[in-house]
Amino acid sequence: MIKIDIFASNSVRMSKVKKGEQTIFVCDGKKCCRYNDEAKSCFKALLEENNLAGQYSICKMKCQGMCKSAPVVYLSEHDTYKKEVGKKKAQKIFEKYIVA
Repeated sequence: MIKIDIFASNSVRMSKVKKGEQTIFVCDGKKCCRYNDEAKSCFKALLEENNLAGQYSICKMKCQGMCKSAPVVYLSEHDTYKKEVGKKKAQKIFEKYIVA
């Protein structure tokens, strides 16, 4: 799998990612982008610490219409959305869905 830098604009679209692929999407809509830096940084650090950076991609996604739950993260491998993701919640998501 190709590693995508979370701070660069990516060419992977959600519609092109199949269920089961190891991609973490972080919403980059108007409200989510104000709050998602902490979650992105946490996921990136955890992937690097656990030597999984080459297996997972972290990508931006367009607004998902869940602004009241910002920031929103989508885990393509599990076909799951997570809302209000900060550092603590990102760590729990990582432990439950990625290293489990």
